[in-house]
Amino acid sequence: MQYEIKIMGYENITDNVLYRIRIIDLFTLDQREIRVRYSLLLDLHNAMQEYNMNYQLPQFPKKEYLKTLFGENKVIKQREQKIGEYFQQLLKSPPPNHKLLLDFLREGVDTIRQQELLKEVNSKTDILKYLKQEKVLKKAQFGKTTLYSINGKKIILHKFYVMQHQSDSLFSQYMKAHLNILDFSLFTQVNSIFYIRPKSNFVDSMLGSVKQPKVSKKPNIFINFQPQYVRGEAVKIFSIEEYEGQNLDEVIRDRKNKNKPFNLDELLNIIQRILQAIIQLHKRNIFPNRILATSIIINNDIVKLASIQEPNAKYKEKYLLEGHALSSEQEFDIVYYPPEKISQQFQQQQLNGRLIDSWHFGVCILKAALLCTNKELDGIHSCYQVDKFANQVQMLYGDVIAEIIMLSLKQQAHQRADIRELYFLANQTAIIKFQSTILNQQEKTQITYLTINEITQEKLQSIQQFIQKSTILSVKINLYNQQIDQQELDKLLQLLGNFAEVKYITMILNKTQNLHFGNFCIGLQKLKQLKHLSLDLKGINIEKEEIDQALKIFNQMDSIERFILDCSSMDFINSLKSELKLESKIVLYFESQLI
Repeated sequence: MQYEIKIMGYENITDNVLYRIRIIDLFTLDQREIRVRYSLLLDLHNAMQEYNMNYQLPQFPKKEYLKTLFGENKVIKQREQKIGEYFQQLLKSPPPNHKLLLDFLREGVDTIRQQELLKEVNSKTDILKYLKQEKVLKKAQFGKTTLYSINGKKIILHKFYVMQHQSDSLFSQYMKAHLNILDFSLFTQVNSIFYIRPKSNFVDSMLGSVKQPKVSKKPNIFINFQPQYVRGEAVKIFSIEEYEGQNLDEVIRDRKNKNKPFNLDELLNIIQRILQAIIQLHKRNIFPNRILATSIIINNDIVKLASIQEPNAKYKEKYLLEGHALSSEQEFDIVYYPPEKISQQFQQQQLNGRLIDSWHFGVCILKAALLCTNKELDGIHSCYQVDKFANQVQMLYGDVIAEIIMLSLKQQAHQRADIRELYFLANQTAIIKFQSTILNQQEKTQITYLTINEITQEKLQSIQQFIQKSTILSVKINLYNQQIDQQELDKLLQLLGNFAEVKYITMILNKTQNLHFGNFCIGLQKLKQLKHLSLDLKGINIEKEEIDQALKIFNQMDSIERFILDCSSMDFINSLKSELKLESKIVLYFESQLI
């Protein structure tokens, strides 16, 4: 059995005792955490025993009556321990017919989680009768976030206004996103998502009619939208989310008042944790597109992402971009958009969710590094201003942190780094400390960015003229699905080797035809100052002789600090892993899946 079950504790809420269970898939290392009643686990045990009449399952702990408060807690704790022992034995020796157990571990957990998230709420009183209000954290044109406490635990209640005709689709997206979040060491847990619905009348109850969400009492909330959004009523979506610590904006404010900036280790921890959480979302095709400092929750050394995919994000963005935000509420609604999203053509562009996440991450880290307020980040869309900010960060924290910020805040989307690359950079802590404390190397020279989408004689001539003026380059060559002239490619690499110092090169050769991989590797040798090499070779057939030749060449490229490869040959990947001397500097993907 490839699963492990851990009992993480229990919650005693009103009349129910819920056991917190974490289910770990030992093959994929995915984790799911749910809260389950004793009665549901007992039903599972009885059903499994019924399907396995001739097999004796481990004994399931019997239910005992709860008496005094002291006795109650003692009994619950003992039962928690016994349930843990029961599952340990069950997974060690599963019954012959273990389909029900597998269904519970695979799909049943998601069903329970969905039941947790979906609540039937008929009035605001149903929610607030258990909650004690502490303070309003955020108030905006399209919603409010309020901090409450319940049984000594802090939670936040989000309230969102959305258009009624789109409320179901936004609700289902929000639900799906939080069903897919499995590891609550990286994310705050959303305990429920719901509409307020009118109470059923007799006819509705008898016919089983689906109750629509109540319409908000603020029907004119979208009055400033363009005509297609003006008519229509708003409804409210609520979500309840665990909240332990402070958001990044609050931490920045406190540290600024105390004149206590983050040290390198603290900033690295925040960077690594946020990037790790975003990678987990991207693996499940969830793209928040709006990671704000208020969405990053910090509790001592623990950093978590919150408010994933707020349902009203599209309305809020539209409203701000059209310039309709009310001045009294602008301080709550400020959002730093990627430059391409602010351009006049943003509605026609197909935006890459990963790159927008990269931009918002960069803004949050810049705020943390410089303890900047919103006002101090004015001009974030200016290349000059970003360079100025990055230079300040470089002086405070060294090259690599500054590079992470620069790579995430590039003005052109195609120059911006993917979250995975930033995560790789951020985890080279040994290199960061070595450079900053021993070598103290800082590359002050301006790097010029060159993008090449085709190779022709005319293009080669223009490139030669260009690089004679700008000798230190970061080059991106995109020949996706093109017919390659190997001689022209050799000339290009020779040209770059003769006339320029190429520090960074990204080559997308995905599905190209007529590429001679051996000659291509020889051409890479001509780039003598190369520091970062990124190759996309998906769809390229690589022979054994070419693999051996590539290994010899890559082992001789001593200047490389980072090598990222995405290819379709596991033989090539295994050879690189076993024989390449680049050690921790190499990142390998098989068909875009991290190895």
